[in-house]
Amino acid sequence: MDLVAPGRPGVPQPHGGTADASHRRGRGHRRADLRSRYLRDGNIIGWARGRWEVGPRALGNRSILAASFTEETTGRLNKIKQREGYRPIAPICLEQDAGRWFGGGVPDPYMLYFSQVESSELQAVTHVDGTARTQTVDPTANPEMAELLTSFGELTGFSVLCHTSLNHSGRGFINRTSDLIAYGELHGLDGYAVNGTFITPRR
Repeated sequence: MDLVAPGRPGVPQPHGGTADASHRRGRGHRRADLRSRYLRDGNIIGWARGRWEVGPRALGNRSILAASFTEETTGRLNKIKQREGYRPIAPICLEQDAGRWFGGGVPDPYMLYFSQVESSELQAVTHVDGTARTQTVDPTANPEMAELLTSFGELTGFSVLCHTSLNHSGRGFINRTSDLIAYGELHGLDGYAVNGTFITPRR
């Protein structure tokens, strides 16, 4: 099954049924809270929303996400990505909060600029020279990611997550559900957020 954008009016969603806008927002907040708690507890998830994403880096629709606080997370993400352990992991952050943790705090939706990390708590996204290349998220451009970051911020005090591309090494982004599950089982993802559905292993 291709991972394409759900949500046309009157079309059943992955969780079943249809709803008006206010009901959908309520369900969205509950899903975001569940995912943010799972991330806070040290889990790493594959995030796939909407239509296919192309380009040199993930911009919030085909991503691997994790909490941004420990060097162990950096090492695990690089292992999942099958790359050298010293490689930096980028943060993704709410645009309005970027100035709290990153020097300059300019909007940067395409991850073009490096900035100084201003918090010692963000070890997983701080490179050896103290910088990070942050993607900032405008809630009007990516409301689902913004909702997750808001929920994570309310839970931890930081609306910042580790963010790296959901793709096979040397190949393009993952755009089929079967490929996502196979990738996660091979490389050790702890869960999957696919459009409106959140999947975790039975424990």
